[in-house]
Amino acid sequence: MVMNIGRQRTFLLSFALTLALLLGIWSYSSFASSTSLTVTPNPAQQNNTVTLIGTGFSPDETVAIWITYPDYRVFAVAEVAANDDGDFNYPYVPDFLGATFTPTGKYVYTAHGKSSGREVYAELDVNIADAPGTSSDVSISVEPGQDDQGSYFLIRGANYGTEEQLGLWLRYPDNSIEDLGQITSGPSGSFEYVLRVTGVPVGHYAFTARGIRTGLNGIAEFDVTVGDLTTSTGEAHLTIRPTDDDQRSYAIFEGWGFQPKEIVSVWVTLPDYSTLAVGDVKASEDGAFVAYLYLGEWEPTGQRTYTAFGNASQLRAIADYTLQPGGDPPTDSSTPAVDPTPDAVCEGAGCSTSW
Repeated sequence: MVMNIGRQRTFLLSFALTLALLLGIWSYSSFASSTSLTVTPNPAQQNNTVTLIGTGFSPDETVAIWITYPDYRVFAVAEVAANDDGDFNYPYVPDFLGATFTPTGKYVYTAHGKSSGREVYAELDVNIADAPGTSSDVSISVEPGQDDQGSYFLIRGANYGTEEQLGLWLRYPDNSIEDLGQITSGPSGSFEYVLRVTGVPVGHYAFTARGIRTGLNGIAEFDVTVGDLTTSTGEAHLTIRPTDDDQRSYAIFEGWGFQPKEIVSVWVTLPDYSTLAVGDVKASEDGAFVAYLYLGEWEPTGQRTYTAFGNASQLRAIADYTLQPGGDPPTDSSTPAVDPTPDAVCEGAGCSTSW
């Protein structure tokens, strides 16, 4: 009888512990599943303020928020403090990169509780903003209507106000906007503007000139096609290892066949065919170099082409590389060990002085 009571107590204790564990798991799962992130309004227009609403985080915890662009570039947005109920409300303008209007397309916000580890997502569709159309009183044209990268476009406008300040801006193929500043029309209300399009994305563009005093608005559209501005005397060699990797990784560049000790300039052609300078590296006595480049989460994904060009020899080498979205942050131990020692490191896109 004593043995039966002991077994019953053991069973009841085991059952109670199992029940408590199951209830704990259910409670945590239920709480975690209630964590949410919403964006309003959705869809939004360019230059709108949207509000991020998060619920179900731990009381008073810090929540990190970041945004993934349509081309999978990732940028930090903010760190916000949840209230006593584990909620937050954060008004936010998506144009935090300094652009007047962000590209259109689908964005994804991520909210990550730094103590609870809870992570939720919200999608946002950004549409093109409303803008004034062309005024019937003015005329504006672009010559030619289509040309290669590196070309000049001559833009002529007429029938604006006499010696009027004109605001100019350029709409890119992804609907982002560049402010071109202001010019002054002539005594007859006309103007001429020369626009060079070196290294820009290919596609359809729109140039706008708006009279500051009269409010007259003129729009002229044109197309930019792929152009090759490099004239080479021959081919050198360039390989990139690995040929395919995620964001937040290192790519190892190996070049050879250049002139001994010459300066080799490297640039990248991105998936939209725009180009960015990466940097310069000095070739060895054998006309070779080894360098590595960190490709962070702010890099657009897709297939890109790197070009290495010898400044003295004018020899050119080309290698393709595919960047995938995602990837873990590298640690010191993940920095690739290469032989010989890398010439230097370029931290991200657009470093134009040195590796």
